[in-house]
Amino acid sequence: MEHFGIIFKKSKYGYSLTRDNYIYPSKKSSFNSEYYDDRYIAFQTRRALFNFDLNMKFFSSLDKMEFEDSLQKFLKTYPQFLKVNDLNKYDLTRGYYILILDKYKQIYIGSTNNIRRRICQHWTNRKQFDRLIFGSIFTSRLSIDSFRPLDTTKIYVYPTRDIFKDENNFILKFPDKFIINRTKGGILDNGLKDAVSKRKTRNLDLKI
Repeated sequence: MEHFGIIFKKSKYGYSLTRDNYIYPSKKSSFNSEYYDDRYIAFQTRRALFNFDLNMKFFSSLDKMEFEDSLQKFLKTYPQFLKVNDLNKYDLTRGYYILILDKYKQIYIGSTNNIRRRICQHWTNRKQFDRLIFGSIFTSRLSIDSFRPLDTTKIYVYPTRDIFKDENNFILKFPDKFIINRTKGGILDNGLKDAVSKRKTRNLDLKI
């Protein structure tokens, strides 16, 4: 399968996100050397699926025209962002990138030292089982790493050596309901601690 010039081998994770391929349980903790028991696996699976359903209902409530208008307004304000057809042209290229997930009316904004490599990492990585929920099950956003390659329908990039400092400013130019980023943009000097303290939450509709 080819997408934006990238060739993907057949994967058990699929090419698009579904409820069935969202969760792949792991007993190994991603935080330390401990292992989880079966009770935790079942508990975390229930929580993650509940949050998944809340997010999907939230996405379906969004207005597609408003979403597209927000994107076009941003692109008009920042014409340095270029539409991408072939990611291979941006291997080893530093800069900012925007992933558009039209089906979900969501946008992810990042910055990196290698645009091609970083976007491919989003597409091929799996969010760790014990990190699917980032905070409360009622406010946690889905991670961009839970989506699969075909969920990204458009890509825009701004090649520049001056990266990271404007990432959060770009994020704030969009209505928050259209942003899938889980935390504040830019360099997080203290890693997970900063990611948690600057976490972006979302008030999800509880009526499924």
